[in-house]
Amino acid sequence: INIGKLTWTSSIEIMVAKWGDEAKCFEWMHTEAHSYYDINARNMMIASNVLSAISGLSNVIAGGASINGFQLAWAFGSLAIAVSITNMLQEKLGYTAKATQHNQYSIQWGSIRRKIEEELSIPPESRKDCKSFMKYLRQDINQVSMAGNSMIPEFIKKKCFEKFNSIPGFDIPDICGKMEHTHIYVKTGVISNT
Repeated sequence: INIGKLTWTSSIEIMVAKWGDEAKCFEWMHTEAHSYYDINARNMMIASNVLSAISGLSNVIAGGASINGFQLAWAFGSLAIAVSITNMLQEKLGYTAKATQHNQYSIQWGSIRRKIEEELSIPPESRKDCKSFMKYLRQDINQVSMAGNSMIPEFIKKKCFEKFNSIPGFDIPDICGKMEHTHIYVKTGVISNT
């Protein structure tokens, strides 16, 4: 197969624009996921700190006191157990780590989106070499897609579909539930569906 010199054509512009739409969706989904996990991490941390403070203060105040034979230290010891459970859940659920990862993926998708928007907004004769641009863009997309896209929670994928589905001609990623035909190049430069 003779690849030759790849040049900017309307079919390539349409394909890159679709990648730009998908990059917007992935950036939005990872931003939403970051917010979701960050809020959960903060709530777990606040709950853990509040329970720790109450438990410690209560043990100091109650000392060895008892009410009708019931040792108050037992109740406050239970609070300490609740703190341990909360800390364990926070560690096992990994909300903080997930929030950080989604933030990084959001930044990477935003960078890809900006590259695409920048390149398509200038005249073809002023653009970077098409072949090189496509090569490096594809590498960037593959790198961020490999692990990041599978981490997006299902409810966020559904929210993405609902948010962007109503925009005419907007290309939503397949992982959001919308599937399309694969487009092929036609010599006249018109794109058709298989």
